[in-house]
Amino acid sequence: MKTVAQTVIEANRFYTIAAHTGSVIEAVESAKNESSIRLGKYDHKPEQEWSFVRVGDGVYRIRNRASGKLIDLMMTGTANGTWLHLWEDVGGTSQMWTVEPTPAGTVRLRSSWASGKCIDTVGMGVADGAQLQIWQETAGEDQLWTITEVKDRAKRAAKAAKEEEPAVAPVEKAEEKPVEAAPVKAEPVVEAAKAEEKPAEPTPAKVEAPAAEAPKAPKAEEAKPEVKAEPAKAAPAAKAPAKKPTTKKTSRAARKKAAAKK
Repeated sequence: MKTVAQTVIEANRFYTIAAHTGSVIEAVESAKNESSIRLGKYDHKPEQEWSFVRVGDGVYRIRNRASGKLIDLMMTGTANGTWLHLWEDVGGTSQMWTVEPTPAGTVRLRSSWASGKCIDTVGMGVADGAQLQIWQETAGEDQLWTITEVKDRAKRAAKAAKEEEPAVAPVEKAEEKPVEAAPVKAEPVVEAAKAEEKPAEPTPAKVEAPAAEAPKAPKAEEAKPEVKAEPAKAAPAAKAPAKKPTTKKTSRAARKKAAAKK
């Protein structure tokens, strides 16, 4: 039998886990504990992608990309037919799975808690929506899974978003014609006497009259130095001849008139 190369599981990467029909294991309502796990068509959703957290040689916890919760056994059951669900990481053995390769390039996922029972579909279902469970190993393909690394999820998401955008007709860019430079016509040089430009007479600047100064208070005359007058020498006065007093004669009529006034 020809052996098919296995996908190498590495930390911090995400993978799809597909059934032989091409449908993948997905989580339903992945934000909650006890969310069911089933088959579904791959739509590049984080609920359909898983990382493998290594806890031992070939033993892993299988973590959902959307919620970070792990594939677990409902009620930590061990019997055939125990359903799978999501649960937060509790470090329990019921959340540990051994990845067992097959020569065909597929793997079996065996429960470390339930004595090596394998992940299977309820009622050997193959349609989308089939619930997952554990069952003892059988020879069918229901327990065989293909692990594939998710490499181009971001590119596909960008392509899908671009396809959803309304198509916009490309705008034709008007062809730009080079602008031809107009030929410069050479004009004959005419020697003409340039009119002498009369220099503009400068406008006389208006001279503002200086503000009248307030009259200054008259300066107090400086006190002249006091000149000490020398006593003049009196010339010897010549003795004038003594005049004889004149006796004014009053008339009788005048005396009467003066007495009448009194």
